[in-house]
Amino acid sequence: MINQVKNLVRKNKIVVHTRLFFRRMSDSWKYVPVKEYANIKKLLLFWELFPYSQQNYASLSNVYDLARVMEKNNTRGSFVECGVWKGGCAAVMAIIANKAGNNRKIWLFDSFEGMPEATGMDSGKSAMELAEGKMSGKLTPVGTNIALIEDVKELFFEKLNLNKNNIIFAKGWFQETIPKYKDQIGHIAVLRIDGDWYESTKTCLENLYDQVIEGGYIIIDDYGFFPGCKKAVDEFISMRNLKVELIKIDYSRVYFKKSD
Repeated sequence: MINQVKNLVRKNKIVVHTRLFFRRMSDSWKYVPVKEYANIKKLLLFWELFPYSQQNYASLSNVYDLARVMEKNNTRGSFVECGVWKGGCAAVMAIIANKAGNNRKIWLFDSFEGMPEATGMDSGKSAMELAEGKMSGKLTPVGTNIALIEDVKELFFEKLNLNKNNIIFAKGWFQETIPKYKDQIGHIAVLRIDGDWYESTKTCLENLYDQVIEGGYIIIDDYGFFPGCKKAVDEFISMRNLKVELIKIDYSRVYFKKSD
């Protein structure tokens, strides 16, 4: 009888904490599948990383699930994120890799100065606003989405206590850093692209897609939001004659699995 009471109290605590958790979330985090309520560790991890990410629950859950699949199958290759901001999304992958204990590398590409200027390929009101009207394509910061590399390192190494030897920061513009480091990266298990603009997305795909292993995943953050990003992805798929299924994560984000 005592054990039954203890179990009931424990279950009620879980329900209360879960309700409080979702009450504190923003609107974009409220609509979580019922089955996710049972995974308290996952929910608490996302809540811890919430201040360091612009991703909603569906997006973080996608990264979490794909990284776990790679670890469960002991798949080779690094986890790579192009467009890190404050590091929350990449931290999800890094934590999963760290728990697996296989020394998988996590590559983080970002200017850590904010967004570069957009180009004429980046049409639409949202792109114009984010680029603050600067559309010449110059690799100079426009003053939006700025996160300091020191703050991201503090998250990874001081707050999360992750292994410094397995996390590589590549600071600079994609057009300069990705070609420079791609040979060092080697095989890629999960490639997450969050570059917003046409040129940024194109650079990531052209330089890194071939290094994604068969059965690996490519995640595109802005496919449904920024026309330039969608155009870069569609052009790449067409040019390579790829037979892929773009799976929706939410209103903006998609992912696909690489096959032969």
